[in-house]
Amino acid sequence: MRRPLIDAAVLLTAALLVGACSPAPSTPADSEQMVSERTAAMPAEANDTDVHFLGMMVPHHQQAIDMAEVLLASTVDDPEVRDLAERIRDGQQRENEQMNAWADEWGIDADMTMHSRHIANGMVSPGVFDSYAALEGEELRTRFLELMHFHHAEVIAMTRDQVDNGGYAPLQEMAAEMVEVQTAEMREMEHMYGGVPTP
Repeated sequence: MRRPLIDAAVLLTAALLVGACSPAPSTPADSEQMVSERTAAMPAEANDTDVHFLGMMVPHHQQAIDMAEVLLASTVDDPEVRDLAERIRDGQQRENEQMNAWADEWGIDADMTMHSRHIANGMVSPGVFDSYAALEGEELRTRFLELMHFHHAEVIAMTRDQVDNGGYAPLQEMAAEMVEVQTAEMREMEHMYGGVPTP
């Protein structure tokens, strides 16, 4: 069992992370209806929940991809962790390609841009990400498991909302698969960490 890092530096970083993972303050533009203007290209069954999910999930996935890339580019040689990072990177890249394709087809660029500015649902601030990317060895391995577990856990509620309230069936199906895959990945992280990671 690997011992979690519990020194003062990690505790300070955890405190910074909690604040950094809070949703960005709302602006007047953000408080307006989620779909700024329904486009003619949107499927009839697509609704505001679908548009919001696309806008928020694409940057959320991209940060997970970037976190995985940092781990994979490092000297961390734990085969289980590297395999997990590869699966997260490859799976979320495929999902992002599909979600971006839908957004392009629907012509919802303004909504995608608006939501891309948010740091929420387990995402970390640029400062926390930079601190993570500067780590090496066992510290990087441990921090990857901590941050990625939190990243997954915090977004699952939004993903379930898409399953329950979205209107576009293919996107609902993708969201349901995300919940299943990310829940299983969290259990893997807990096994590798030796308990439930606390960011």
